[in-house]
Amino acid sequence: MRQLLSAFLKTARACTPAAFCLFLLAAPLAAAEDPVNALLLIPNSRTAFDPKFQDYLNKGGAKLLDSYPPSVFIGSIPEAMDKKLKDTYGATVYRGRVDDWSSFARYGEKAVLAVNLWNKRFLDDPPSAPLIVSSRIERTGRKGEGINLTWNEMMKAVSYRLQISRNEEFSLLELDTVLKQNSYRLFPAFLKDGVYYWHVSGLMTLNNGDVKETDFSKPDSFAISKPARPAHSAKPDTPALAPEAKFTGSAIRWQSTGKYYRLQLSDTGDFTAPVADVFTDTCTYKISGLPVNPGTQYYMRVLPSDGWAAGDWSATSLITLEPAVRAAGKRRGGR
Repeated sequence: MRQLLSAFLKTARACTPAAFCLFLLAAPLAAAEDPVNALLLIPNSRTAFDPKFQDYLNKGGAKLLDSYPPSVFIGSIPEAMDKKLKDTYGATVYRGRVDDWSSFARYGEKAVLAVNLWNKRFLDDPPSAPLIVSSRIERTGRKGEGINLTWNEMMKAVSYRLQISRNEEFSLLELDTVLKQNSYRLFPAFLKDGVYYWHVSGLMTLNNGDVKETDFSKPDSFAISKPARPAHSAKPDTPALAPEAKFTGSAIRWQSTGKYYRLQLSDTGDFTAPVADVFTDTCTYKISGLPVNPGTQYYMRVLPSDGWAAGDWSATSLITLEPAVRAAGKRRGGR
């Protein structure tokens, strides 16, 4: 890299002042009427300072708007110039995403930086949709039997959106939630008998940092047919939650009043769009399976079930999730 920079400075000193100023004026800032459309690779650094080369760029309407000396430049270059740039000056014009960016390493660190920045201009095309792994029809009759919905794990997916509906058009949603893992377990105790349809999409982070959602998978279905509720069974008590609570460690916990629970976490107290909507057969749930951030406050509520029917939602609790590592540090500091 030092040798390349040294060669670059020697070349600059060897050029006429007028040529050097012309090159600098061509490089720094992009005008609104000159959209960036090309990455230019010039293997011979002397070419960039050649008056004939600069004159050709100027007359052709090309403008080098960002420079990564001595070999890579980004700017606005008419496509009609591509062939002569290659044949006469040995320069290569890239107009799309550069896949073999590692080959730019020979031109120095700035060249690699330029290619990485250039590639961020192009959005990755994510897979069209997840592929459902569950069988076509899954039935459950026993009150304690859970239903597992699974799909393939997508590359670059940071989370998945799952929807469950009473119709194939998904206009009657029973559940709409986002989760990290590529599986979901629910219990029939919280659903009425009948056929349900479900599909899932992937949420992935692109190279430019944006989050893009794929299409939904093809709908799959499952059926619920529970036995009749015994006459002697009682409605489960509602768990008592504190108005505010802090959970340290790997799990959220609440009072045990039923056999099954539906847990919801939300950014708002109305739970119109919960960030997590999950089922469990214990009075705890692991935070690692939820799309939540430690140190952030959420609204929490719990719905119990005895296995046949659901009870009532608990009161809302404002909770904070704190990692166990941070808590251990505080304990060490307090001793």
